[in-house]
Amino acid sequence: MSHEEEILSRAGIRPTAIRLMVLREIEALDHTFTLAQMEEKLDTLDRSTLFRTLTLFRENHILHEVDNGSGSMLYCKCACRPIHTSHIHFTCTSCGRTFCIKDISGAQIPRPLGFDVEEISCVMKGVCPECKKKSSDMAK
Repeated sequence: MSHEEEILSRAGIRPTAIRLMVLREIEALDHTFTLAQMEEKLDTLDRSTLFRTLTLFRENHILHEVDNGSGSMLYCKCACRPIHTSHIHFTCTSCGRTFCIKDISGAQIPRPLGFDVEEISCVMKGVCPECKKKSSDMAK
């Protein structure tokens, strides 16, 4: 059984050729992506099939959505498999990439008294280490 088949099996998803193809592309990424970006990578798939596949993956915690305020919903593979937990995201104001910050858990964020928190969506914004290094190298 392939790595992708194992992921789908653990999530209770039947491994079809299309699902495996989409998951292979997702597993190769180390950053967030939009539907349009995935469409470019998988140009043989129609948009609705790809969207349904990403939705299925999101519903089964293979992916999560990130709203970084850009107007486009981002997807990111869940690093929290097999248990889904909330974590923080960081959007670089220089290069525009959004990263999962895996070492800060949503559990570390205080809960308001009397509220039942079901999901946490937190995006920090600033300059990523790569852009910061480029900026300091250019200043020399």
